[in-house]
Amino acid sequence: MQRLKLLFAIGLASTMLIAAGCSNKEPETIPAPPPPPPPPESTTRKSEVPTPPPLTPPTPPVEAKPAAPAKPAAPAPVAPPSAQEESPAQLAAEVKQLERDYYNTPDFQKRVVIIYNLSSVESPDTIDAVSRLFLNETDPDLKVELVSSLSDIDGENDKKLSILTTAIRPDQPKDVRLEAIDGLGDTEDKRAIQILQGLANDPDEEIRDAVQDSIEQLQSDDTGTQ
Repeated sequence: MQRLKLLFAIGLASTMLIAAGCSNKEPETIPAPPPPPPPPESTTRKSEVPTPPPLTPPTPPVEAKPAAPAKPAAPAPVAPPSAQEESPAQLAAEVKQLERDYYNTPDFQKRVVIIYNLSSVESPDTIDAVSRLFLNETDPDLKVELVSSLSDIDGENDKKLSILTTAIRPDQPKDVRLEAIDGLGDTEDKRAIQILQGLANDPDEEIRDAVQDSIEQLQSDDTGTQ
């Protein structure tokens, strides 16, 4: 009986010890559950695809233009014949050619052109050619043109006075005489006054008036030759 009590007491004590040990044992830490994995990307999400640029019609290829050929160098300017210096012999030859052309053409307008081309040649032979043409010409209108061309010739007053003295004679056409009277006044040569005074009593009143006008023009001009 005593033995049973002892065994019971030992067992009770062991049970209490075990219970005490269990109560002193730290509670077991339960680990936190791992975080849930990130949800998979929704398959319905639109993929970020760059928007294609708007379609433009293709540009047609440009045909390459052939290179322009190089321009040749411009020739050096050449002075016109009238601006080139000519020798006295060349000028004399030009006068002869113009005089020859005058005789070889019957056309009135062409002859007028030749007269004024001739009077522009700066040669001592020019006025001699004009004198010959005047003496040989029979057309009154061309004789007037020849007398008028004397004003385009510089100097040569002695020869001018000789031609104009012939042109104012009574046997010349009236228009030729009037042109010659005006020409004497344009010479600015006082010697022309004496020539004009010979016509002071001309029977034609228009001639007398023209003479008086030219004399007054020469008397009022102090630049003429005495």
